[in-house]
Amino acid sequence: MYLRKSDRNGILLLLLIIVIVLILFPFLKTPESVRQYQRQQRSQRLPLSSSITSMEVSSPLGEVGRGAFYFDPNTADSTTLLRLGLSRWQVRNIYRYRARGGRFHQKEDFAQLYGLTLEQYRKLEPYIRIEPEVMARDVIKKPTHASTSHSSTSTSHSSSSSKLRSGETVDINTADTLELKRIPGIGSYFARRIVELRQRRQAFVSPEELLAIRNLPETALTYMTASQNFPKIQVNNASLQQLKAHPLINHTQATDILRYRRLNGPILSPSDLSTLPSFSKEQLVRLAPFLIFD
Repeated sequence: MYLRKSDRNGILLLLLIIVIVLILFPFLKTPESVRQYQRQQRSQRLPLSSSITSMEVSSPLGEVGRGAFYFDPNTADSTTLLRLGLSRWQVRNIYRYRARGGRFHQKEDFAQLYGLTLEQYRKLEPYIRIEPEVMARDVIKKPTHASTSHSSTSTSHSSSSSKLRSGETVDINTADTLELKRIPGIGSYFARRIVELRQRRQAFVSPEELLAIRNLPETALTYMTASQNFPKIQVNNASLQQLKAHPLINHTQATDILRYRRLNGPILSPSDLSTLPSFSKEQLVRLAPFLIFD
């Protein structure tokens, strides 16, 4: 059967319209059907969270019904939190909060979780069980009255005599931080800095070297001594081990002394050591009284 050109164009246009309608049909749902479709998808993705709506307490003793479980937000792991229907980013927020030392003290604290809706909280609230935090003071027994009074007496006595009196001194080359803190004007900060400086310098020749520590009170120097019992060294005869044993000479300096003797012959004075890069002018001034060049 012969069709005119206009008829053929009309039939083709009709077929095109039918194809377009078939393609767009899944998207031409009513708003209600769209909402029902979304609810179905959510229920398929989160079967356990939807089952929370049907949680029932079977007895007043705290036993929960089928599919339900209690949880402590302070100790629950990520798997447990995800089973409750929380999103992964909410679980990460809980972990960060706990890592910073945060703690849920009561059920209402869990409601402050960012992104948690009121509906979600009301479904979860009956199953939150926050275990009380065990405090050390509730476990460790208190000392008896007699021992307490004795301890307080000895403490007050030691505290009253903790600081040095006029005429008393501390050897800064051997004292630890506790001994250093007995010096008037020296607390934990300055005691730690003194020990750190001593480790870098190996030893102190005089208390005045501590003035290199910023803001150290000069009045504290009157309570300090620096022991001068360092052995003297025959610079041109001492071995590597003997040089290293001296508290004012480190391994690099001892090696440089041996190299200088091998290349240039005997060392005649401290000025010869000034050519070595490991010795500063200040170190040579401190070391000179303990060197013998014969």
